Amino acid sequence: MNKCKLKVIAIVCSSVLLSSCATMEQSAGLAALGCAGVGVLTGVLTNSAGAGAGAGAGCVALAGLAIYNYHTSQTRTVQQDQQLYGYTAPVNSTEVKIRNATAYPETVRAGDILKIGMDYSVIAPNGTPSVNVQESMVLKRDGKPLKTLSERPVTRPLGGGSSEVDFKIPDKMPPGTYVIEQKVQSGTSYDIRPAVFVVGS
Repeated sequence: MNKCKLKVIAIVCSSVLLSSCATMEQSAGLAALGCAGVGVLTGVLTNSAGAGAGAGAGCVALAGLAIYNYHTSQTRTVQQDQQLYGYTAPVNSTEVKIRNATAYPETVRAGDILKIGMDYSVIAPNGTPSVNVQESMVLKRDGKPLKTLSERPVTRPLGGGSSEVDFKIPDKMPPGTYVIEQKVQSGTSYDIRPAVFVVGS
């Protein structure tokens, strides 16, 4: 069998293995096996063991991220929110504003639980009992989006609210600095705030 045919077979196998990697949240064992294969095949196709190792490790890391817990609560009434942040009611349109975004602990290792939280204000015209808000958290590294960790619609009463999610750091997540881009949006109003954490070696 010539080199051209070997490369075709490798590419086909890589596609199959990548498909299994995408389903890791449903089957951790299957995806881990698939991701390992992706690393090997990448190394073969690029003649670079380093590239293969990086592809495999990154694949396992992203597929292994899974939400463990989601908690939401109201933290401030409208009056408390106004006093704390100094805005004047009433307003003419709905607004959302992130007041704080965190990732704790700031340094984690494989197996640790990372708590990602944000606190934000919901402001709306008089007579509005609650507002529909879209919350999202996107994992980034070096400015590039890697995976949407959480994305969900919530109904918020006016005032201050908080959301917190827990993630377990996968065994093979590459060391380095990561950013969680947290965003809230309601209609045309939105706000974005980053939270930084470091995966230690």
